[in-house]
Amino acid sequence: MSILEMQVNALMRLCLAEQESEQQRAKQELRALLRQYGPQTLDPEDAIRQILLELGAPDHLTGHRYAVRGILLVVSNQMFLNNITFGLYPQLAAEFDTTAARVERAIRHLVEITWARGSIEAQECYFGNTVSAARGKPTNGEFIARIANVVKSRMKAAA
Repeated sequence: MSILEMQVNALMRLCLAEQESEQQRAKQELRALLRQYGPQTLDPEDAIRQILLELGAPDHLTGHRYAVRGILLVVSNQMFLNNITFGLYPQLAAEFDTTAARVERAIRHLVEITWARGSIEAQECYFGNTVSAARGKPTNGEFIARIANVVKSRMKAAA
């Protein structure tokens, strides 16, 4: 029996219950089912970190922190994706008390290391035919945009 069927059955028992005790049991069962199998929310930061982990991005690099925060900003506001150089990097630089050039370089280094040492299967899974051996590693913008799109689609699916 599926989770949905169990929830519907409990709801039907609640609607058809004639006695107070039957209603209380049905309510408790329905509450338990909803707590256990209710709608799940997706934490975007956890999703981003999981994707970077699967790709093989080392989390000890400074660019990892910048990439996570940058992808979160893009997920919340698409405007940053259209203006990475003069929007996203300065925003990250202000948050982390550094320069936009250092943010850009740190993220580029993260992408380089991830592409050189990371999982080829995960790269193909997340980036598919958008990157190839002939083209090499993705740009910072491509990297951020692709992961942001994956996180957005997961959030939409979880909702």
